[in-house]
Amino acid sequence: MNSVLKKGMLLSVLALSVNAATAAESVDIKVTGKILPSSCTPSFPSGGGIADFGTMKVASLNSTSMTPLTDMKEVPISISCEEDTRIAVKFTDARDASSPTESVEFNSFSGAKQFAFGLGTYNGKNIGAYALGIPRTQGANTNDAGDALYPMMSLDGGNSWGVRGMDHLQIASDNREIYAFGTELNGGTLSPQTKINFKVAVEATINPTNDLSITDEVTLDGLTNVELVYL
Repeated sequence: MNSVLKKGMLLSVLALSVNAATAAESVDIKVTGKILPSSCTPSFPSGGGIADFGTMKVASLNSTSMTPLTDMKEVPISISCEEDTRIAVKFTDARDASSPTESVEFNSFSGAKQFAFGLGTYNGKNIGAYALGIPRTQGANTNDAGDALYPMMSLDGGNSWGVRGMDHLQIASDNREIYAFGTELNGGTLSPQTKINFKVAVEATINPTNDLSITDEVTLDGLTNVELVYL
């Protein structure tokens, strides 16, 4: 093939390409981006989120019945938001496999099984249970201005709110509820907040030691995940 013919073929291909490129009569401009909600961050201002019931002797525990521990521990939690935000929290039992299947006994909280969280296992047997509650007393929970906040619970994802209990709003262990804070003791409207400081009270009970057959050290192993829910 001679060089003249090669050049002629090349020019023909280029011409076809130009014609195809000019066939489109319109182009699209896309406008995109994202709007993110105000970000909130939970933290433990002190104590590291640990409710420590200390060391106890086997002899101090009931051998044939549950032993409700008399101490009530409190774990402070703080939620900080970039701006006023409608925020709630959900509590999930990370040791649910060891939670009781029947009612148990606590010192002051309800021992109904839907409120009992698992304390882990020892030699394949449940060690006991613990209960959680948010104080309803004035000043126990506050916002960034120091105003009193009161806990509320919702069974329908935040569409409606209610309260229960006297000194504490006890937390369900079956993940059926979320919890938020308002400015009225008896519930009502969820208040958007920039900061929420609240406490979680903890009570524990130990299963009969005869059932546990304790021969060495037993560590209470309760673990609850606290998750933010944006509303």
